[in-house]
Amino acid sequence: KSLGSVGKGGNSSGRRGCLLLGIIASLLGLIIALDDSLIGLWLSMIPGAFLQHNFDVFKSLLSEYHNDVDNVKNNLENEAEECEESLQIPSRSSSVGKLGMTVGISFMIGPMFAAGANPSFQSATYIAIFCILVSGASIFILPLPLASSKPSCNEKPDTCETQQSNEFTLSKMIKLQTPKTRAAMTLLVIRLNMALAFHIFNTIWPASLKARFQFGPSDHARFMSFIGITYALSQGFVAKRMINALGTNGKVHCIMICCTMLGIGRYIAFHTDHLVVVYAAFLFIINALGILNTVITADTGTIASKNEIGKLFGILQASESAAGMVGPVLGGTISHYLGKDAPLLAVVGIYTFLFFFMSWGYDGLVLSVSRDERKEMKKSM
Repeated sequence: KSLGSVGKGGNSSGRRGCLLLGIIASLLGLIIALDDSLIGLWLSMIPGAFLQHNFDVFKSLLSEYHNDVDNVKNNLENEAEECEESLQIPSRSSSVGKLGMTVGISFMIGPMFAAGANPSFQSATYIAIFCILVSGASIFILPLPLASSKPSCNEKPDTCETQQSNEFTLSKMIKLQTPKTRAAMTLLVIRLNMALAFHIFNTIWPASLKARFQFGPSDHARFMSFIGITYALSQGFVAKRMINALGTNGKVHCIMICCTMLGIGRYIAFHTDHLVVVYAAFLFIINALGILNTVITADTGTIASKNEIGKLFGILQASESAAGMVGPVLGGTISHYLGKDAPLLAVVGIYTFLFFFMSWGYDGLVLSVSRDERKEMKKSM
C-alpha cells in the first residue's frame, strides 16, 4: 500500500519519503526484536510487513531512470545519428539484473557471516541496525529521476490533468478495457502465481530438509549463501546474456524454459536423497527465477507511464503479499488433507499453468504494449 500511495506521486518527496518510511519500519522492527521474547519476535515483523517495500520502490525508480534515458537517447538520435554509437546505455534487463545481483550478494554475505562469526541474537540485531542506518543515509544522496524532480500539480495546476492518470487501478485492470490494463493484469496473474508457488513450497521444504539431511542452523546458512551467490550471478550475468542472446522474439521461449526448470527442479529437490542433487537442482531453480524476475520487472517498467510506475509496482507487490498470506495456509491445508506430497504437486501444477498461460498470452498482451510504447515515444520526438 505504501508503494502505491506514497511512491506514486511525481515529486521527489514521494519516492524518497517512501524509501525513508521503509527504513524507519525496519529500524522499528529491529528495536522491538531486541526484547528477545517470542512476543517481541512476532511484533517485530509487523512494521516491515506494512511499510518496508523499498526493493519495489527501487525497481520503480529504475524504470523511471530508463524512461529518462530513453527520452534523452531519442532526442540525440533525432539530432545526430552518430550519437547513438557514443552512448553506452545499459538495457532495462541489465539494470534490473544488477539490482537483483546486489540482493543476491547480500543473501550470500549475511548467512556466511552468521555461520562464521556465530554472533548472539542481540549482536546480530545491532549489526542489522547499523546496516539499516547506512542504507537510510544513502537515500539522501540518491539521485532522483527527472520525472520525480519536475514540479508537482500544486505548482502547475494547468498540467494536472495531463500529468495524472488512473489507468492502473485494480478495478480498471479487472475490467480489461485497454491494452495496458490487460498487460498489467497479465503481469499480476504471473506475479501472484509465482509467489503462491513459492509460499506453498516453503511450507514443506524446511521440514523436508530436516527429515532427509538433518539440516541445522549452519547447514541452512551455507544453503542460503549458495542461493545468494547463485542469485547474484543469475541476475548480474546469466539473465542479461540469456535475454540478449534470445532477443525479443525469443523472450517467450525463455520464460517457458524457466517455468519448466522451476517445476522439474523443485520436484527433484524435494524427492532426492542426495544433498549434491539438491544443490544442483537449486542451481537451475535460482537461475530460472533470476531470469524470470529480470524479464518481468523490465517489461513492467515499459508499459506504465512515469506517473503510474509506482502505482503498478505497488499493485504487483500487494498481490505477492496476498500470496504470502494465502500460500502457507493453503499449503498446510493441502498437506493436512491430501498428504505431504500434495503441496509439491500443487506447485508443479502452478508452474504448468504459467507455462501455458505465458506461451499463450505474454507476447500478445505484454510485449505488444511495450513495442507500441517505443513506437509512440519515437513518433513524439
